[in-house]
Amino acid sequence: MSTIREVTRQLLTLSGLPGVGPATLNLVLEQPEFGKTDLLELPRMPVPVQRALSDPDACERAEARASAAISAARTDGARILSPADVDYPQLLRATPDRPPILYVKGNLAPVCERALCVIGTREPTRHGTIIAQRITSHFAGRGWSIVSGLALGVDGIAHRAAVEAGGHTVAVLAHGLDTVAPKSHAPLAREILSTGGALVTEYPYGTRPYGPNFVKRDRIQAGLASAVVLIQTDIRGGSLHASRAALEYGRILAYPVPTEVDVASQEPKIQGVLVLDRGSPAERSSLLRCTPDALSRLRPLHSRDDYAVLEQELLSGSSSDLEPLRLL
Repeated sequence: MSTIREVTRQLLTLSGLPGVGPATLNLVLEQPEFGKTDLLELPRMPVPVQRALSDPDACERAEARASAAISAARTDGARILSPADVDYPQLLRATPDRPPILYVKGNLAPVCERALCVIGTREPTRHGTIIAQRITSHFAGRGWSIVSGLALGVDGIAHRAAVEAGGHTVAVLAHGLDTVAPKSHAPLAREILSTGGALVTEYPYGTRPYGPNFVKRDRIQAGLASAVVLIQTDIRGGSLHASRAALEYGRILAYPVPTEVDVASQEPKIQGVLVLDRGSPAERSSLLRCTPDALSRLRPLHSRDDYAVLEQELLSGSSSDLEPLRLL
């Protein structure tokens, strides 16, 4: 298996140029001529790339960084993908802010459309833990890949439940593949790989955990899946980033209805989901930062019977044919 194709190598090199970010790289990718001709001969080269390529020293440094990244990936047994690669995840490719470069260690979902993102608070209630395990086991046992972020709490519970169900799981990281955060999940990361799953990131080797990267990581989680299941969150939880992205990408956002025990106890980690379930349309739109029509993609899960209903809806393709909804 090749570490990187030539067309992706070119894009990786461009990514190392000063002033060239993901949006610019996606503009380059959209050119029909990209990958078929020399970079310098592209007819509509974005201005940031033109400026950067005018500095021979910058080009040399970018090529050196690309070579170092390829060498690190090869040593680690990983691949470097771009949307120009056929095995780049199809659902992620369809998102408007897809990562131009993706580092992948292990095996991506066998059927990318059968992927479910399961996320939530780092401090779930007892009921939240049970439901996260139950939902994950249901879908993983039926051939769905479970996507999450390898964080403490719901993420780790979902990955573990997928592995124990004999299923496939993908962990999306907010740092390089040479790091596991939290360190306590290093054994879980190894088990994900040993059971046929994958670790995925848009960040090169040597990138350490950094706060804003986790927000971008959350969007990739949503982009890799047909739907997001938000187990529990408070009203400012990080899991809301992936939840909002799911609606922006035109996908379903499901949530288990909080138990009356947790409601009566005023558990802080259910308050966000409580707004989704019992709030007014204006309150729900405000929390999710979406237009009112996006709320039609919310799916409450009252019982195990609803898991099968959600699965049938996703398999029917009814959630994948619609245009992404505009965020406010």
